[in-house]
Amino acid sequence: MASSTAFFSSPVAASKSARSSPALATRFASPLPFSLRIHPRASPSNLRRLTVAAALQVGQQETVKPVPSSTPPSLPFRVGHGFDLHRLEPNLPLIIGGIDIPHDRGCEAHSDGDVLLHCVTDAILGALGLPDIGQIFPDSDPKWKGAASWVFMKEAVWSRSVF
Repeated sequence: MASSTAFFSSPVAASKSARSSPALATRFASPLPFSLRIHPRASPSNLRRLTVAAALQVGQQETVKPVPSSTPPSLPFRVGHGFDLHRLEPNLPLIIGGIDIPHDRGCEAHSDGDVLLHCVTDAILGALGLPDIGQIFPDSDPKWKGAASWVFMKEAVWSRSVF
């Protein structure tokens, strides 16, 4: 463990080193003011006062402020997260990833209810820093009634008019 001249691990250790070689205390210049230097004949009570004084002086020094950089570094890619769910109801088509899956139930939705493509669209929108699929393509808009989910993906990637 490295130690600084301003701090000592213990006043006892500092006084032992000062007592064992008094020539070292006077031979090398100290960055501390004279009143804070450890003297060879200092008593333990004086050492405690010196340590407190040094700590107070360090506490009053200005802190180093970070220099703001012009632009924070960025990664060459973006990440988005998609999540979607639909209730399964009888006599509706079950479409996952654009594939019609033969099943007695399907997703109840305003569009075709493709949960996989909705997730991918949501992830794309998230990576672009845009709102989720329900805000961009609301089920209250008749334009999207029964729409194929690949249209949402296409709009999310290519269309600037939606945003």
